[in-house]
Amino acid sequence: ILTTVVASIIGIISIVSFRSLFDQGTFEEDGPALVSLGCNADGSYLAEQADGSVMCSSSADTADSQFAITDVTSAFVKSSSGARNDISLSDTIYSGIFTKLVTANIFGAFNSANFAAVVMFAIFFGVALGRVMETQRMEGQSYIVSFFKELDKIFIQLINWIIMITPFAVLSLIIKAIGSREDLKDAFSNVGWLVVATILAMAFHFIIMHIGFWALVTKSNPITYLRCILPAQTMAFACASSAATIPMTLRSVRSTGVVPEAILRFVIPLGATINMDGGAIYFPCACIWMAYLNGIEPDVSSYFLLIIIATIGSAGTAPVPSASLVLIITAYNTVFNAEGTPDGFEFILAIDWFMDRLRTTLNVTGDAMVSGMVASLCPIDEEEDHEGSALKEAPLESPEIEIVEG
Repeated sequence: ILTTVVASIIGIISIVSFRSLFDQGTFEEDGPALVSLGCNADGSYLAEQADGSVMCSSSADTADSQFAITDVTSAFVKSSSGARNDISLSDTIYSGIFTKLVTANIFGAFNSANFAAVVMFAIFFGVALGRVMETQRMEGQSYIVSFFKELDKIFIQLINWIIMITPFAVLSLIIKAIGSREDLKDAFSNVGWLVVATILAMAFHFIIMHIGFWALVTKSNPITYLRCILPAQTMAFACASSAATIPMTLRSVRSTGVVPEAILRFVIPLGATINMDGGAIYFPCACIWMAYLNGIEPDVSSYFLLIIIATIGSAGTAPVPSASLVLIITAYNTVFNAEGTPDGFEFILAIDWFMDRLRTTLNVTGDAMVSGMVASLCPIDEEEDHEGSALKEAPLESPEIEIVEG
């Protein structure tokens, strides 16, 4: 968790240092929501007459038969380019942090996509469930745990179906974004600063947390260790999946000869699931970049809430390609009180194929470096390690069963 918190802080510092180079984007206004109200007769609609009265007509102009509505509940919102600017600093800190982390209605938080409140509720719900199971000493598995596991498999299946059609949806969004803009040079130079800021933040995190902490903890040269994990880094950049890189990471860390088998088999799979430092860097960078693109000036409470969401959210991100796109939208809407898909998100989609590979490479590097530092802090006797491995790999003998006819 420490490395993830530091990663999110470094990401915010890096992106804020480039804020003077960001240009505010110009986006088309959607205009008022219009509706046509039909009458009983086919092809007949309510239309406004010249004297201001309303009656059913089948020959009225389209403009006379369309009525503007006020979207009070934001039911028709498709995108949002900004947040409210009439909130005081105290209200911003209270409403922007505390009420979003602790909700009065968890179902309302689900409905409004308040990611921070959902995660906080899930943490305390899990702790309470574990305490109840420990107190009652329940035998076997809890029905609630089984229910959520089955529910998780169902949602994973639904997500896999969505992923199958995602390339076509992403392609259409990118084509729309590129085809509707005349200043492509300025647009891509603007998003280029996001790429530069993110890469610099990742480089600083690698130098400080990986190389610096390695030298401090192990008192050895990290370059020798990094040479051994280069195949895992290459695999991570190629496939953009921490989970798919686990076999190569295990092989690379094992080849260093400094990490016992018991440690690497525990740290590497666990790190591939929760150690997402690359995502913790990129989430704040992408959200703050879109905020400046939409003319929003982030404040201290926004940065603090982004650190919390990036830390918790990155740990909960699936170790598969492009799994963080939904979290970016949710984090942006949560922090900046927006709704729908933010304007400019299509540029995030356009560069995600490259940024996702950088995030995965940093994540895998962190898993390998942390396993080496854990091995240095918690040395395991080689004989104990070999005995444990042999016991784990030893096949179980099948009991002999005698079948008696009769």
